[in-house]
Formats: sequence, structure tokens, C-alpha cells
Amino acid sequence: MFAAAEIPPVNSSRSRRSRVTGTTSSSGSRNNCFAMGKSRCGAVRMPDSINGRPRKNFRRIWPRSFRPQPRIRLTIIRASTTLDSFTTRTKFLDAYKKHIAFSTLDSFVGNPSKNFQRIIRHPMADAYYDGMVPNAEQFKKISLPILTITGQYDGDEPGAMSYYRDHTANASPEARAKHFLIIGPWDHPGTRTPTDEVGGVKFGPGAVVDLNDLHRQWYDWTMKNGPKPQFLKNQVAYYLIAPGNSGANGEWKYAQDFVSLAANPKMFHLDSKNGDANDVFRSGTLTEAQPSEGVDQFVNDPLDTHRGEEVEGVEPNDKTAGIDQRFALCIGKDGLVYHTGPLPKETPLVGCPKVSVWVSIDTPDTDLQADLYEIQPDGTSIALWSDFRRLRYRESLRDAKLVKPGEIVKCDFDPGLFVARRLMKGSRLRLVVYSPNSIFWQKNYNSGGVVADETVKDARTAHVKVYHDAQHASSIALPLR
Repeated sequence: MFAAAEIPPVNSSRSRRSRVTGTTSSSGSRNNCFAMGKSRCGAVRMPDSINGRPRKNFRRIWPRSFRPQPRIRLTIIRASTTLDSFTTRTKFLDAYKKHIAFSTLDSFVGNPSKNFQRIIRHPMADAYYDGMVPNAEQFKKISLPILTITGQYDGDEPGAMSYYRDHTANASPEARAKHFLIIGPWDHPGTRTPTDEVGGVKFGPGAVVDLNDLHRQWYDWTMKNGPKPQFLKNQVAYYLIAPGNSGANGEWKYAQDFVSLAANPKMFHLDSKNGDANDVFRSGTLTEAQPSEGVDQFVNDPLDTHRGEEVEGVEPNDKTAGIDQRFALCIGKDGLVYHTGPLPKETPLVGCPKVSVWVSIDTPDTDLQADLYEIQPDGTSIALWSDFRRLRYRESLRDAKLVKPGEIVKCDFDPGLFVARRLMKGSRLRLVVYSPNSIFWQKNYNSGGVVADETVKDARTAHVKVYHDAQHASSIALPLR
């Protein structure tokens, strides 16, 4: 956040970087806790640079969340040429195929880091992270004007929104009235220099706001008694992306408060016929009626490298990542796919989707991921939302609780990331549930041990069952308006 008096710093880094300077806040300072990209939920990313080149900070295609169960992500390194990005992906793929311990990754890629080593020794929320962020009493004392800026495809949105929620939950009414929130459609660089497209997802020219001038107006207003910025018409400003993907203009919308904006989602339940949900063309369904029985299953084999080699590979796809559906199309035994029926009319999706799944596994631990897409009538796929959880932290980020064989446990993906898009008439929503097995993320070998130190010798294949019966209603809350 930008603040006239700085909020206690959280080291630099999605890390989700927010500018805590002056009187505004930009995108994701909560997760900006560490120079290597660690959030309080345990998310560790690749070092910020390899051989001196800065990393690429590109979220939801694909992201994660503050307050998810700890997870580790390797973000692509920003490179000045395609060759640089190719080389970086090659390094990640090499580490992935060799099943090296994540704790040795910095040395493996030629970038030894004391900071990285320190961070991975704190996989849970603890005093190490508590000292980096304000507590409730400190939030209560923050009364200066705050402008929080993030984006729907911003890897730092979880941090920005976590700070926003914590401050508004603890602040006085007078302080809340001075906290403004802007959620554009952008990725993280776009929170400084907005663009009209990210990863092949087009926003239209209305998304290109002069944020430098907005910052100037903000400081003039809050520090020099100048006029209030015209853009800030209400406490919350968000960009509603136009239907389709033609680049037609979306529009800026306003709300008095974020809680009301995101309230009252519509509940859809996971269902399938005879447990058949492992294919896009033979998928399960998302239905308003709660099923009385049913269970689907998939496999998480940490030694299976086909996803990293054949789907992700080494060729950069930054320009099409938001419309790429190769993974969903070849999911097979590795995950589950669920679709809604076609929408009868153009429908706004505005708010924070929340997924709740009831699962059992035959290993002590595993990681889960849920991705949400709009599948348009012509087959175009638009990435909307994604989140991760480590199952051992399903109840608390401070205490690991391994899963007993056959035990059915609930895993919530909440609070979710914000989405604001007008869905096309005839579009369907697609939910994909699986275990991450990626060249860009730390791999959980499912042993229940220290994940950062696990290698091939610790690997255990997890058979994951997702239940959708009367007692275990796996569901997704969709903010359809």
C-alpha cells in the first residue's frame, strides 16, 4: 500500500510487491514479505533473478492466494529476449525432471541465496512472518488515506486484498472512509503501466488509465488540499471486462464497499455420472441441485513428468497463457473437469468465487489446485480464477495436520480472487480440480515430510477422491449477477 506513514515493511519482492510509500498502496504488499516471493501462507517463488536478470511477475495465468495453504511457486524470470525466457524454462524443466530437493534449487540454477534458504525453513505462518505485517491493534491505528491498487490478473492481488480486508475490518468508520480500492483488469506490471491485454485476454482501451497522473492527483488531494481525483467516484472502483474477447471496451464500475460488491454468490454443486469426470468431453457438471451420492477420483503421481515436459515445456507462451486450454484438454487421470450448462443470457460474474471440496487421499499429504474458465460458444477459453492449497494446512496455517488414510476432509479455497467479467450468452463455466505438478511450482511428493527437502526417494502416488453426496457437498460459489 502507499501510505503517508509507511506500514511496517514486508521486505521486497507475488514477492507480491506493493509500493508502501507516500499515501497510496499498490498491489500486494502483504505477500511482498520476502525478496524471493514468500507470502505468509508459505508461498515461495523462484529467486528474483537468474544471472542478474529480473524475474517475470505474471499472475493468474496462473496465480494463487494469500491465506491459502502454503504453496511454493517458481515464477518465470523476466528476460529481455525470447531466448532468455527459453533458457530459464529449460533450467526449471531440468530441475523438475531430476526431482531435485526444492531446497537446493537456488544453487541448481546458479543463484545461491541465503534469503531463499531462510524463507523455505518457515513453511507455516509463525513469528518470523508475524513480525513483518501489522497486527489488529496496529491496523486500528492506521488512519491516514490509503489507495490500494491491484488487478484481476495481478499476481500480487492476494497481498493487496489481504491488507485491504485486514485494514477495513479493524479500522474506524472514519479511517475506512479514507481507504479507496481500485481493481483493474491488469497483471502486476499493469498496476503501474496499464495495458489493454494480458496473456491473450483483451480488455479494451478503457483499461489504459494514466496511473502516474492518478498518483499525482492523489498526493495533491491528500497532502496539498487539492481536489479529489475525479476517477475516485466511490470507495471501490473495478473494471468490468466486456463479453467475448474482441478487445471491445469494458467499463469502470463503482461500489460503496467491497463486502457488498462480492456478497450473495450463487451455489453450484459438483456432480457426475458414475464417477466420470476425467475428460473435458465427458465431464462432470456444476448444478444448483445438490446430488445425493457420488465420488470422482484422480491421481497425483509426483514422478510423472509428462505435464511439465509435454504441456508446459520450454517454449514461452506469455502472450497466449490466458486463452490456452491444452492442460484441460489432456487432463485424463490427472484431474477432474466440471461444466455448468450454457448461460441463457449475457451474465456478469462479479465477485470472488469460492471452491469447497470434500476429499480423501491415501497419502499423508498432497496439494490441490482449482482453476475456473469461461468457455465461450465458439470454444474460446478465458482464464478467470485459480487457487492452490496444501492439504496439511486445511484447518490452520500455523499447524500442519496430516491426513489419515480414508479420512474425508474439507478443503476450502477462500477468500478467492476477484473476477469482474460479462460472460457471453451461451458460455459455460469450466472448473478443473487437480494436484499441481508443474515446472513452476514446488512439488509435494506426498510423503508428509518437509516438502522443501523431499526428493524422488520420498515420492508417493496419491489417489484423490472428491465426494459430492448428501453429507459431503463439494461446491463452488459463483458471483453471477
